[in-house]
Amino acid sequence: MGLLKTTLTLLAVIAGSYVGVSSTMASGLTRTPRFRPENTPDAVGLFYKNVTFTSRGSESKLSGWIIPPEIDSNSQDTKIKKSPWIVMLQGNNASRSDRKTGMLDIARALVKHKFGVLMFDMRARGDSPSAKASAGYYERLDLQGASDYLVSQGSDRNRIGVLGFSLGGAVALMAGSNPDNFKAVVSDSAFADYSLMLKNSMKGFKRPLTLCFPGMKFMAKTMYGIDISDISPARSIARSDTPVLIIHGEEDVLISADHARRLGRAVGASFEEIDNGKETVWIVPGAGHMEAFRTQPETYVRNVTNFFNTHLNT
Repeated sequence: MGLLKTTLTLLAVIAGSYVGVSSTMASGLTRTPRFRPENTPDAVGLFYKNVTFTSRGSESKLSGWIIPPEIDSNSQDTKIKKSPWIVMLQGNNASRSDRKTGMLDIARALVKHKFGVLMFDMRARGDSPSAKASAGYYERLDLQGASDYLVSQGSDRNRIGVLGFSLGGAVALMAGSNPDNFKAVVSDSAFADYSLMLKNSMKGFKRPLTLCFPGMKFMAKTMYGIDISDISPARSIARSDTPVLIIHGEEDVLISADHARRLGRAVGASFEEIDNGKETVWIVPGAGHMEAFRTQPETYVRNVTNFFNTHLNT
């Protein structure tokens, strides 16, 4: 009887520990450091207007800047006309003005090429008030809300593109795979599949946590409604005909360039096309995570603007 009691007690402790660790890991999906915007667009000579809008299908408020294309800048007219528009989306631990990525410098380059720009903070980041993140699952609705906002102001969805970085790039690929949201997507430093990225991150002393991965997935869905298996940009774009350009740093140690190759394969690019940087995938030598623009600024702007001009000016 004593042995049975000891065994049951031990099993209860193990089960409780498993549930506890799984719950903690699931809770981690909803938390991210909040960094406020470091600068505003006028720091790089751009006229802008503060805007707020809501995530699609919810009351989550989002804060952003709308920056008119250069053709309207002299009159400081933020009215959305027939110009193509780019929605810029930051990475996870960053704000819409992320200096490391060069967000405002990229916005200035886009404006000079006659694109309007909408920059905003995803939920739980920057100045957007929502308290809970979701590793990209609900952030898709934030991006779709940005598209809805531009359309409500007079834009044509067929002339809206998205430029997303890291998590923002993954969100862009997933949201852009749905029809009638965006016409074209550029994804910089995104992961191909969140489950794969999580598992690959559980190395060294974290390796035992792989045992709790099934429990974390269950708890994430039960506690927060987050289906980790559905956070898969590769699967999303494989069933989509939205034009995409994948950019990734060859030296990225946070999200390896293998994710870019997976994304390229998902849209039908051959290994030869991926390795040679043909159209769909550009892997930037010497660049780390979200460092492609800083590493090759002129080529970056040329590739991105050419891509958007091809798909948004039709």
